[in-house]
Amino acid sequence: MVDPGWPLCVIEDEDEDRLIAAYRQIYLDEYVRADVRDWAGRRVRFHAPSFAHAFSEATNYRLSAGVHDVPRSPKRLQRIRWIKLALAGAGVQIEVLAQTRQDNRGRMKRRRSLIVLDNRYVVVLEPSDEDGFAFAFITAFPADQSYLDRIRRGATVLERRARA
Repeated sequence: MVDPGWPLCVIEDEDEDRLIAAYRQIYLDEYVRADVRDWAGRRVRFHAPSFAHAFSEATNYRLSAGVHDVPRSPKRLQRIRWIKLALAGAGVQIEVLAQTRQDNRGRMKRRRSLIVLDNRYVVVLEPSDEDGFAFAFITAFPADQSYLDRIRRGATVLERRARA
């Protein structure tokens, strides 16, 4: 595994509210209000309310069923700018998986997971019904090997992208 050397976005602030506000502003400016596309030119929609889920985490992902009980995840927040880098796909190896998963309302949802193999970073998207957008952003996070192995089971590999 080759680390692509992507820089972390570390904001130092003792005040929790200001810290979250600073990261939220990055998310709004660089994703929600921006025209974000993947390496194939497909537009990805980022919704402002997705911030809370995308940058929080579960104490135990194996038992959480997608429900997050830790409201702020420093490791996710510090990698906020990695989402754009993963979508661009430049200089890294990416595996794109298609999955069908049950959401918290019991509905089956199609998902697309981009796994950056170089640093085990996962970006989760779902197909978008909104005009002009191919995908909607769900979440992004660093993953351990056991999690990657778990999501690969039952998934279909759509694409493997080599370092370009």
